[in-house]
Amino acid sequence: MMIGALYEYALREGLLEDPDVEPLPVDFLLEVADDGRFLSLVPTADEEGRVPRRAVPRVPKRSGTAVVASFFVDNAKYVLAHGGDGAKARRNPERNAAFRELVDAAAKETQDPAARAVAAFLGRLDSELPRILAKHAEWTGEERLAFRWSGDDARLVHERPALREAWRRRRSAQEDDGGPPMRCLVTGRWGPVARLHPSVKRVPGAQPLGASLVSFNEEAFCSHGLEQGYNAPISRPVAEGYVTALNHMLSGDGERRYRRGVALGEDAVAVFWTREAEQAVDVLLALLDAPAARQESSAPLDARQALHFAEAPLRGLEPAAFDDKPFYALVLGGNAARVVVREWFESSVRDLKQSLREWFEDLRLEGGRGRPLSLWQLLRAVEPPGRNGNPPDLAGRLLSAAMMRRPLPRELLAAALRRLRVPDKGDAPGFLLYARCALIKATLLRLRRLSPQLPEVSVALNPDSPEVSYQLGRLFAVLERLQYAALGEVNASIKDRYFGAAMANPGIVMPRLLRLSTAHVAKADRSGRWLDKLMGQIMDRFPPRFWPHALTLEAQGLFAVGYYQQREDFFRKATPAEAERPET
Repeated sequence: MMIGALYEYALREGLLEDPDVEPLPVDFLLEVADDGRFLSLVPTADEEGRVPRRAVPRVPKRSGTAVVASFFVDNAKYVLAHGGDGAKARRNPERNAAFRELVDAAAKETQDPAARAVAAFLGRLDSELPRILAKHAEWTGEERLAFRWSGDDARLVHERPALREAWRRRRSAQEDDGGPPMRCLVTGRWGPVARLHPSVKRVPGAQPLGASLVSFNEEAFCSHGLEQGYNAPISRPVAEGYVTALNHMLSGDGERRYRRGVALGEDAVAVFWTREAEQAVDVLLALLDAPAARQESSAPLDARQALHFAEAPLRGLEPAAFDDKPFYALVLGGNAARVVVREWFESSVRDLKQSLREWFEDLRLEGGRGRPLSLWQLLRAVEPPGRNGNPPDLAGRLLSAAMMRRPLPRELLAAALRRLRVPDKGDAPGFLLYARCALIKATLLRLRRLSPQLPEVSVALNPDSPEVSYQLGRLFAVLERLQYAALGEVNASIKDRYFGAAMANPGIVMPRLLRLSTAHVAKADRSGRWLDKLMGQIMDRFPPRFWPHALTLEAQGLFAVGYYQQREDFFRKATPAEAERPET
């Protein structure tokens, strides 16, 4: 089903209108004269360094150290026999010979003047190479070059009709590799199948040249005497179609790292698509992705779009015409030469809306000021200090919770609590506290649906909560506020010094902080008396002589939520019924 859905996406997007070509970035145009003389090297990158994509002959699969040339468009190691280092560079003459053999055969077959010019250029490459290399300061060998003939300014050499037809004939001949005709597992049709599938590129953790989603390169993976792709027969059009679809979604579009995907940590990427419409994909990208120039403390407008999308049924809006249409999501990682499928989701747009609506409701906390939280913000909020990114399985499970209404893992609760113990040195500590506590609340709510004996967690401050851990969090917020009322800004507050210890072992830390608060009450102004009274009201809810020495992970989460909600309540303007309460 997954490969079939990808193939349908490729057909819908028109990616297979000409199955013999594929869109790839071309770094340079190399212009040659009739006699093969080098005329110019034209870079294609714009002022921001973005390289445009052009339809080029489909690149054959290169496995391991095999030398396989592309048709008239290839990298500098093949076209110029230059680039790379060490053992890779030593094979450049062999690569160039393979490229030249392909060009010579096409020139002889078609007698096209542009093809003959390129063949003549390759014949005199040794004398022309110094002039070419001087046109570009640093060559890595990965730069892709296409040829332009001085006699045809309208088209590149590989775009000329005679050469396009020659490439089509060559690929048709390659399709029949002598293997038995088999029934394609996707289309159900009998015919030749792909022995080797093309490579999927830009998958985190995979090889830069690409990796295989379907491959059988060891005897242990094969059965019934079949080799390679014959063990899972898929026709070549389908194999090229699903890989083209993945490469299209994983390609950059100038504004995002991935056109239809989002990085989940450093070792995974999620891609999304629907069968007939794109709005749901844009919503998921808004929910997940991190535009470059956006501040942590600001509310992402795209996430507001996602919230509006999810709440459409509640607002009385007409359901979208494609609500019943299938929605797909795929989480990929890499393992050297292989692509690993970490998660596969299949749902409908209607179910996606319901899942997102429930997700935003679970995250809602008073004090959020209406800011919907995108998943990239939540992942950033729990990212371990000193490291770049979260584990891919954690990000994938967070994604499945948002999209499929699955429980949030306790590991996520532990990650959020660990980050609360470390003082934030950035410029948005208030927002990070809000994001972490919202994630803690959502985790506790979803755990409660599996274990109803766990306590409920409210959106706003609940002074009457019977949970001791929640009241302990409130008490810590009052102690912190009392210190501020007495001393003002200090280098290290009690939150910086004691929050983690008080949350894990309140029976050891809280009595000490209460003794310290006596001095703070004496130094504070009128607000000190009000805060002292509030401490008494909170402590009246504790059982006599009861100071828990250690709290469970879930109780620590309640402590954090209680602290956050009491802290936010201090910023609320006092009402006439709270005349004794000083405004902050």
